[in-house]
Amino acid sequence: MKIIVILCSVLLSITASAEIIKIGYIDTEQVVNNLSQYQKRVLEISKEFEPKKQELLDLFNNIELLREKIDTINKSGKKENLQIKLSELASLEESFKQETEFWQEIMNNKKFELLQQIELLINNTIKSLAISESYDLILYENAAFVSDEVNITYKIIERIEKLSL
Repeated sequence: MKIIVILCSVLLSITASAEIIKIGYIDTEQVVNNLSQYQKRVLEISKEFEPKKQELLDLFNNIELLREKIDTINKSGKKENLQIKLSELASLEESFKQETEFWQEIMNNKKFELLQQIELLINNTIKSLAISESYDLILYENAAFVSDEVNITYKIIERIEKLSL
């Protein structure tokens, strides 16, 4: 990545001759994490899954209660109900595992879709800002050093926030 950045900079400086090159840098992680749209949607997704989270917690508590019963049966030496309880425990644990994985996958998919939408919004905003403010090069990720003069992260955040109001 650094080699590509250096190569682009050299090519731009050669083609620009005596012209001033306008370069900007964006911290994309900072943009995403500071966008009110992203924060709001993540909160909505979390709230959406809150009831399911409680269901899974209740199921986990039932599993723990059943384990305690099995321990009591083991300690008492009465083995007649032990096999039934062990089978019930295995069934509950499998159900808990499947439910947890299922809902985690759904939540992860929703967050992934949200990030894709935010990425598209950010890219469109970067392009718009680059054109309107005549940037020659805008970099993001893996920069070895970025001065405050070229860091346009907050310009991108402000522009996106203004567009969404």
